[in-house]
Amino acid sequence: MDVRIIGLAIIVYLASLGVVYVLTTKRSDKKIQQYRTLTEAISTAVTEKQRAENALTGELEKIKQAEEAFTRLDAETKDLQVLRNNAGSIADQLAKDRAALDEVEALIAQHQKSVEEKETAIHEIMSKIDLYSRLDTFVEYGHFEVPEYLYETGERFSAEIKILRDKQKSMIKESSAFAQEGEVNLTGDGRVDKKIIDGQMKLILRAFNIECDMLIGKVSPANFDRTLGRIEKLANDLEKLVASLRCGISIDYVALKYEECGIQYQYTLKKKDEQEEQKLIREQMREEARAEKEYRNALDAAEKEEKLYRDILEKARKELGQSTVEERALVEARVAELEQRLAEAEAKENRVKSLAEQTRRGHVYVISNVGSFGEHVYKIGMTRRLDPMDRVKELGDASVPFSFDVHAIIFSDDAPAMETSLHRKFRNHRVNAVNLRKEFFRVELNRIRDAVEEIGGEEADFKTTIVAEEFFETNRLRERTVA
Repeated sequence: MDVRIIGLAIIVYLASLGVVYVLTTKRSDKKIQQYRTLTEAISTAVTEKQRAENALTGELEKIKQAEEAFTRLDAETKDLQVLRNNAGSIADQLAKDRAALDEVEALIAQHQKSVEEKETAIHEIMSKIDLYSRLDTFVEYGHFEVPEYLYETGERFSAEIKILRDKQKSMIKESSAFAQEGEVNLTGDGRVDKKIIDGQMKLILRAFNIECDMLIGKVSPANFDRTLGRIEKLANDLEKLVASLRCGISIDYVALKYEECGIQYQYTLKKKDEQEEQKLIREQMREEARAEKEYRNALDAAEKEEKLYRDILEKARKELGQSTVEERALVEARVAELEQRLAEAEAKENRVKSLAEQTRRGHVYVISNVGSFGEHVYKIGMTRRLDPMDRVKELGDASVPFSFDVHAIIFSDDAPAMETSLHRKFRNHRVNAVNLRKEFFRVELNRIRDAVEEIGGEEADFKTTIVAEEFFETNRLRERTVA
């Protein structure tokens, strides 16, 4: 049994050797056919090895370049990485810095306000400071760099006054602000005499300049001529005090004071005009507010009236459907009447809305007041009130002793333009030629009517009769009292 197994094993081993041999032989034959010679095989293997090494070298080079790029990118983004890691702390610090900036800005604003308040206080103190504490080269002559009244004067007028005062300073410096006729012998010593005369003239100029500053500071449209006369009288009175010294204030110097007073007078006129203009603007604003209120009230009333008639009409129409033959005619008449009233209410509402939307629409009025202003004096004005008579009554309430007579009230789509055209046409007939906001004109009523028709393009209804009941009744009562 064992011998058989051993024999089988030997046979299997030999068979396997034979199979291996056959397979190896076939593979060798194939290799031999592929590589005819061993040298060619080796050469091919070397070539493939070289190609593989080259490819590997290229890949290694790419890997190296990638590593270098990665290293460079990492270095370049390091700050960004740090910022990203510190984003929270940076945001907190930014919020703190903003809060600190707001505090600094608030502190700056507070200090700025404090500085402005202190500058204002300094300005007020400097405007009222004692004359002798002002640092001025010509203070001994009573001529100050900035007189007290100049702090309240407008910038343009102040600059012109400073130019004149610089001329005055030049005249004082050149000793041409005062003049002397002939020589005066007081002590026998010319130098002593000159010193005495110069001292007297210094006192005279000091008194003249200080008094002129006071007079010019109080000049107004009401006292301008009187102020010029007082300046001239002041110069004459001071010259009389030193008549024995044969000297006095130069005429050119006094003329400069006249010019200074004239510029300050122009400023007071301009200031008054500005005040009048502001007053007019406020009056116009009040007038527009009243007109708007009237339009609003009239619109509300028209809407309520329209709603009332609609409700009544709707109710009447229901009654018409339920009425008998005998009642039908009466109800139909009532419905027709209500429809007419509703149409009138709607038209009224539309008219109020149209007037409210078109702000240039209004009424131009021509009124007079014989008892207050005399004959042939007419006021030409404009109002946007829904009822222009409200404006006329308002003008006659307290500002004048008698009520106004209304000669014409003309409706216009552009009332301001019509009013301006009439004012321009009669500009040479103004009662007050200085204040152009006073709308009174001394002209015949027929000329105003012709102008209105020429500008408006249509005939206007004018009342030429002057009623003036209160005025004429007052005159009759006085005549009876005298009799």
